[in-house]
Amino acid sequence: MVISFNRMETRVMNIEFIIPSYNRPHHLMCCVSSIMAQTVPNWKIHIIGDGSDEGIFDKVLQYCNGDDRVKFTNLPMRYNDWGFTPRNIGVEQATEEWVVTTGEDNYYVCSFVEEFLSVVNKDTKFVYSDMIHNHFFYRYFDCQPVLTRIDIGCFMVKTELAKQMKYRTDDYGADGMYVEEYINKFCQEFNNVRKISQALYVHN
Repeated sequence: MVISFNRMETRVMNIEFIIPSYNRPHHLMCCVSSIMAQTVPNWKIHIIGDGSDEGIFDKVLQYCNGDDRVKFTNLPMRYNDWGFTPRNIGVEQATEEWVVTTGEDNYYVCSFVEEFLSVVNKDTKFVYSDMIHNHFFYRYFDCQPVLTRIDIGCFMVKTELAKQMKYRTDDYGADGMYVEEYINKFCQEFNNVRKISQALYVHN
C-alpha cells in the first residue's frame, strides 16, 4: 500500500504490533490471525513472551508458516505487570514508522491497518478508532483520547515519539495515562490527532 502525502512525496508505511503474551497460545492465535488477515500487507508483529513456558509459541510459529513479518522474543523472567514492561521493551526495539501496543486476547477488523494508514498525513502523530469493548457484555465504545475513554490496542503512535515515553504504572489505567501524556507532549496542533469513527478493534 502506498500512502500519498502530496504530489511530490510518496511513502510506504508499516504498523508494528507489539503483543505481550503469557502461556495463552489460543488467545494469541486469534490476535495474530486477525492481523495476518489484514487487507493490506503493511504490518509486522513482535510477540514478547512475559517469561512464558518453553515451546508455548510452537503452534503460533507453525501457523505463521515462516512469515518474516512475525517476530518472537521470550523474556528470561515474568514481570506480571499487565504486559507493560514487555510493551516498553517492544517499543524500544520497534523498527517501523508506526506502533500499536495491544494484548494477546484482543483482535482486529481486517481493514484496521488499511483504515489507519489511509488517514495519515505529514502532520499526523496519533490515530485512534472506536472499538467493541467486552465489559460484562460486548458493546460499541465511542473512544476519546482521555484516561477513561480509550483502551490499549485501538490507537497507534509514531514510533520515534513512543521511544521517548514509557508505560509508567502497572495497573489497568496505564494505557489511558500513556495516551494523555503522549497527546500533551506531542500533539499540540489540531491536525496531529486523527480519529476513525468505526469500531475496528475488539477488546476482550
